[in-house]
This record gives sequence, structure tokens and C-alpha cells, in this order.
Amino acid sequence: MRRLLWTAGLLLAACGSEIDAGGSGVDAGNEDDPLAVSDEVEPGSLDELHREIVAQRCSGQPGLCHNGQFEPNLSTPALFYEYAVRRPALEKSDRLRVVPGDPDASFLVDKLRNRDVSTQMPLGAEPLEEEQIALIEEWIRGGALRRPGAEPAPELNNPPRVPEIAVFDAGGARLDSGGPFTVAAGSQIVLRHSVSDFETADEDVAFGAFLLQTTTDGRSIVLTPGAEDPGVGQSVHDPDAPMGNGDLLNRQLSVTIGASVDLVDEAGTIEAVPSAGLSFTIVAVYVDDLEEGIAAFDFSAATLEVE
Repeated sequence: MRRLLWTAGLLLAACGSEIDAGGSGVDAGNEDDPLAVSDEVEPGSLDELHREIVAQRCSGQPGLCHNGQFEPNLSTPALFYEYAVRRPALEKSDRLRVVPGDPDASFLVDKLRNRDVSTQMPLGAEPLEEEQIALIEEWIRGGALRRPGAEPAPELNNPPRVPEIAVFDAGGARLDSGGPFTVAAGSQIVLRHSVSDFETADEDVAFGAFLLQTTTDGRSIVLTPGAEDPGVGQSVHDPDAPMGNGDLLNRQLSVTIGASVDLVDEAGTIEAVPSAGLSFTIVAVYVDDLEEGIAAFDFSAATLEVE
């Protein structure tokens, strides 16, 4: 946990901006009680749709898929609104579940109508009746409001997806696909990570970086000498990137592991040590927007060992 907090602190400081780190990006806190389900509902409201359709077929009792055990959580009207309106779909991350004003562009309707989807919803059950789907489409066409007369659904900064991390040698061969891997002192390696954000094209992602942290004490290799956070090495966009496990690994940073490496600790103290025998955890992070950004970061499953 200490390393995680230190890493997050370095990453946030390196961006020079206030950043929300990770998370689902879903916040139903604007409701008095996001878990409340009212017995009295306003005609034409989301509460009415939820009571008459969603709760009956999707989420109203344990065992139904979206009662909280599977994302999206549709168990209450407030959670339905927060998880569905202007939120990217899981199956097709370039589509929004609900696009206010446009049911034809809303992936939720595609799932209900079985239009170019892997599975129709409700899963393993009878489809919704046409009248029920039409009511949902009417609600979306009317702006997908929380309640009649409410403010329009806000534009959202959806959280970026967790990066995939990969390591290649100077010749382009991947090193980390089989778990822990070894490199000789003096070797050059290329660190890569993916980026994926709904609102931001890959090449426009504001910031990406790597850390190489020792597995013994959490110190980081100095990747940017003289910088305020020397253990943070900024990655750059590569338009000719290789494909990873489902996404392009199009941010990269070249690193040479010398016979001696400088390690920086939490207090900023730097010490030169022999690299042979050291092992490192690779951390990748990126931020979609430096003004009101959200950071996504992950730790590589493969440990880098120096021989």
C-alpha cells in the first residue's frame, strides 16, 4: 500500500494538475439517497420506467444480472441514470449506453432490440415487449432526463481504461509475455503501454509515463535526471505501434539499464547502485486531460530482473 500511495503521489505531482485517479467514474452522490426506490413515481419519469420495466426484468431482485453483481448496476433509478446516461458500453467501448435525444445511437436500445450485439438483453430471458422498448426509446428521445423538467444530462469526462503494459527488446521482440523476464546490464528495452479514452483520441492523450520500482524497497530508477520527479519517465505517442492484447501499445519509452543505476526514494534521495541482481515492477500511467483529467494506471504482471 505504501508503494501504491507513493506512486500515485508521484504521478499526480508529475502532471502538475489536480487529477482524479482511476475509479469507475460513476457518482450517484447528487441524489439524496442513490439507493432509494420510491413507491410514488411521477408519470413519464425514470423512476416509473425503472419500477415498471427495469426492476421487473433486469435488476429488482437478487439473481437478476444488474442487481449489483454485474456492471452496469441498475438496481435503483439513481444508479441506472448514473451508469447508463452518457456512459460507454462494455461490449463496444466507442458507443454510449444512452445518448440523450437519440435512441438509435444508444447502445442500450441495440441490446434490447438485438441489433449487431453479442447477446440480447435481458440475457437468457424473453425480450422486452415492443411497448416496453418504445417507452425507453421515448424517454431517451425526450432527453434521458432524471425526472421530467430536470436539467439535461451533463457532458461527462468518462474515465480512461486501465493501460496494458508490454516490454520489448531493441529488436522488437516482446520480453514479458511469459511472466518474469531477465535482461543483461547494459541492455536497451522499450516500455510500451496502451491508452483508451472515450472523449480523447489516442494521439491527443495529455500525459503518459512509466516508473521502474525495485521490488525490495520501492525505490525507482531515475528515468528523467534533473526533473522534479526523476523516477517518472514520460512516454510518447507512437503511430506505428504494435498491437497488444486487444489494443495498440502506442505510448513508448526507451530505457537503457546500465551496469549501475541511480535509484530515487520517497524523500528524493538518489543513490547509484549496481543493477545486477535487482528486480523491478513496471508501472504505467496516463491522463486524458490535464485540465480536468482522470488518471488510469496499472502494474505489470511481469517482473523485470537484471543479470
